[in-house]
Amino acid sequence: MNWLGADQVYAWSFPDITDDTNAQTLADEFIEHALQWFGSHLTLPKQTLERVNLLVKLIQRQRTLLVLDNFPSLSFEVDFQESNNQPQSLGILINYLAAYNNGLCVIASQQIIPACELFQQNIVQHTLPALNDEEGAALLRQRSVMLLPNTLSKMSHDFRGHPLTLDLLSSYLNNGGALEEVNAMLAWRDEKRESLQLRRVLTLIEQWLWKTPELLLLYLIALLDRPVTQRELFLLLNSQRQAWFQRWLKPDETLLALTPLSKLNLRDFSKLQNRLYQMRLISSSPDTGALHLHSMLRAYFRERVRARFPAIPTRLQSLLEKCTQTSLPTLSPDIPLLPTSNMLYLKFGHTDIQSTITATRNLGVKLEKSALKKHWYRASIIANHLCEHHLILGNLSAAMYCARRGVAYAELSHDQPSLMQNTRLLTRLLRVTGETHEASCLLKRAHYAVNSNRLTQQLTANG
Repeated sequence: MNWLGADQVYAWSFPDITDDTNAQTLADEFIEHALQWFGSHLTLPKQTLERVNLLVKLIQRQRTLLVLDNFPSLSFEVDFQESNNQPQSLGILINYLAAYNNGLCVIASQQIIPACELFQQNIVQHTLPALNDEEGAALLRQRSVMLLPNTLSKMSHDFRGHPLTLDLLSSYLNNGGALEEVNAMLAWRDEKRESLQLRRVLTLIEQWLWKTPELLLLYLIALLDRPVTQRELFLLLNSQRQAWFQRWLKPDETLLALTPLSKLNLRDFSKLQNRLYQMRLISSSPDTGALHLHSMLRAYFRERVRARFPAIPTRLQSLLEKCTQTSLPTLSPDIPLLPTSNMLYLKFGHTDIQSTITATRNLGVKLEKSALKKHWYRASIIANHLCEHHLILGNLSAAMYCARRGVAYAELSHDQPSLMQNTRLLTRLLRVTGETHEASCLLKRAHYAVNSNRLTQQLTANG
């Protein structure tokens, strides 16, 4: 994919605004990450307005595709000031890009963006319509729902062609859900009841997953304010027995409802996570491996877990941050601890975790550029190194993603040593996560490819 000639592509999904967060905090986090990504070689200013101006110049310098998902609702007036006299950095950023932009900025938001009238001529806003009956039926067929065309069209009609609702229904039916339960739900065509219809589907899925660890994991992710990595979840779940953890909570607060998750080892937890992927209830960021829950799903399951387990602490995000800052977390025996800074220095020449994070981000950029230019051999080598960096940072999902890319690029390069090296790495990861059958098949395919190449070389040498 050449991204229609874009020189660089940057995408950011804003977390949901909760009682503990505000729009300016989310804006600061985005600007900090974007500056590190666009200008990692620069000395970054500390003043908010200077940081926004620098970020705008870095974006405008090249044909940049900037994608901002789940954009928070803000006022974009130029003279708008918050109560603490801090400028609305996101509003300034978008106004500057609307005034001049060598590339394209795509914003996905649940509300209309109120941009400055001076730059309205450079902004095009589209409202995504619901799918019609035929398009909804096509979506269900694409999701492998094997029903009669009339049944699919009726289902799309009943649920108003809402893509998320139809996607969840297809996941429910493909994973053993009963069609009779779907037909038993009342169907409304009132636009005001669209959210209620989605809630009924989520209620059906919740009842279907009742008393399963999958539902507990959904509850846990929904309670957190931001996407969370697998390692951070383990730190939270396996810290309950520590004295500092018990002191951090009030006597009447407990996480006993989530205890079954803390008893899982890494392999079982990965299987649990993969099942939620297959059901399309969660997603994962390819660069960090952070688990993400759709905002509508997060709102529903957060409401449900508060009702079912009122003793669950309300400040779970603060508790997670406390866990990650603790130097001696109690981890499951199957989970390898992160290497120390000395180990990082010996292996990659880094002095601390932050330098490893920066190097990982730079490797990700180099990998995308190599793949874009179809330098397959270079891409296979970079993917292998990037996989090891993600393993050091504890992002198993991101490491698996890079390992698979490394094998694919090695096959495209027809370089047998890199193919065997990347295959062995991917095989180890598959065995760790319990995918032994796929690991065996992958190893056999790699040996077959190497032997076939040797036979071809011998036949060529013999004339």
